[in-house]
Parts: sequence; structure tokens; C-alpha cells
Amino acid sequence: MSEKEQAVEPIIVDIEPRQIVRWLLDEERIKAFDLLVTATRSYERGELAPGEERQLGEAEAEELSEINEVGLLEVMPRKEPSRWTLRLRVTDDIGPRMPEDEPVPTEDEEIDLATFNEEFVVADRGFTEVSAEAQDRAASAELTRLVEAIVENRHRR
Repeated sequence: MSEKEQAVEPIIVDIEPRQIVRWLLDEERIKAFDLLVTATRSYERGELAPGEERQLGEAEAEELSEINEVGLLEVMPRKEPSRWTLRLRVTDDIGPRMPEDEPVPTEDEEIDLATFNEEFVVADRGFTEVSAEAQDRAASAELTRLVEAIVENRHRR
């Protein structure tokens, strides 16, 4: 199989979310790496947990839905965004909602890095997952260099 035919390679990233975001905030000022950083906030509707359903009547349980607020931070190379992606996802259970409650936004809301940091990382909310994937071995090597720079708090290539 040629390098171009290889599937996307998942990469293990064992870095604290605070360290990633702190490094990216510094990188915004220094600009040693040419990165495309996007952050969004969205909401996911799900079903109630089994324990919550049992505490409610059948009619109430059918009307209620569980709402999660999701913060998603994606870091990619600006020139070739599809080469690799470093992703930080925070999922926070904000509770059950009734149909007559204030509506939950259906579209992703773009937020800046500082807002993502304040609302999801510093606030230490929910479940956080850091993941990364690369298109091929060369992209994987680039991503590994970036991860090493984050770990070492280094802002030069």
C-alpha cells in the first residue's frame, strides 16, 4: 500500500488540555507554527440516563431529553488542513430539558480560543478527550513535532 492509500493514522496524545490551550494562547502571539485553530460550542440532545427515567413518570420521561454542551477545539496546519488534526473535545452534561424550556441552539457557535479556555478548560467542566489523527506517516511526523513542542513549551520549529 502506498503512503497516499494509507488510512488516517490515530495518534496517542497524552497531554493535559490546560497545557495544550496555554501553549496555543502563547502561539497566537508568537506565530512560530502556521496553525489553523478553530473552536466551537454546540449542544447535543440525548436520552435520559436509566436511573433518571425510573425516578420520573412515563409521560415525563418521554418528554425530557438530556442536553450536553460540547466544546470542540481543532488544530490543523493552515496550508494543508486535511493533513493532520489535533482535537480537544469537552462534553458537559448540563441536565434534562422539557420541550417548553428555552430552546437549545441547533447550530455550532464559533468561539475564540480565549473563550474556549475560560468556559471549558479553566472551568474544568465535564469529560475531556484529546485525540489526533494524521493522513499519512509524513503528516504523523509533523504532528508529533507539534506535540513535542507543546510538551516542551517550545515555540520554534
